[in-house]
Amino acid sequence: MTLTEEQALKLGKKVMSDIGFEYDQKDEITAKYDDGKILEQGINIWLVSFQYGKEDYGRNVGVHVSIYDNEKLAVSISYRNGFIALGYNAEKDKYFVKDKRP
Repeated sequence: MTLTEEQALKLGKKVMSDIGFEYDQKDEITAKYDDGKILEQGINIWLVSFQYGKEDYGRNVGVHVSIYDNEKLAVSISYRNGFIALGYNAEKDKYFVKDKRP
């Protein structure tokens, strides 16, 4: 494990801020580590989970930022019926939306 839970949480928050994805800051933000046995075989990944959408859906739903642990790089966001592929500009130290479905 390269990142600590605290570092993964911090990176997840940075991603959400960089791309302007609003989430419920009052709800708990969690980070779970997967050593490649569940999500993607052989890839160590962090899932940082946020809650959003209470005003739209009547309840909060989850959004998950996937972070490759070895690279310390966020690669995607999955949310209710959608997916965002992330890009990273190292020069500006900023994440951006590379692709979004739907």
